[in-house]
Amino acid sequence: MSLDKLGAYPVDGADAREKGDLVKVSKSDRLNIVSGSDHPVLIQFAVSNDWMHLGELVIPVGGVGPRASVPDSHEGDAVFYVLQGPATFYLAETDETFHIRDGESFFLPGGTTYQCLNYGAGPIRAVFTIAPGL
Repeated sequence: MSLDKLGAYPVDGADAREKGDLVKVSKSDRLNIVSGSDHPVLIQFAVSNDWMHLGELVIPVGGVGPRASVPDSHEGDAVFYVLQGPATFYLAETDETFHIRDGESFFLPGGTTYQCLNYGAGPIRAVFTIAPGL
């Protein structure tokens, strides 16, 4: 699956709302995006439409230094819920670091540039939602 499906996965949101479509997305049906060339991370979208985006971020271990997502920001607000961590979020604009443990959440207002880093011995798994804009 590719980036061209972002914003209309698994169905076009406006069409689904108009028709009343209900869609189940299993883990194997997620839209999988590998982000980053130096230290790739996996982003698995369950939903990506005009109103919201929901998925799971997976950051593996290994390599030289910590594994990190590429710097990113979103038009809409984002929330990350750490399933398996800990996860470190770095905000370059303010030079702030936040350590988020299993079961904790982290809110990022729209327009905030961040990176998620893995300093741990195991992979990071975090559920995220972004609304309204990716």
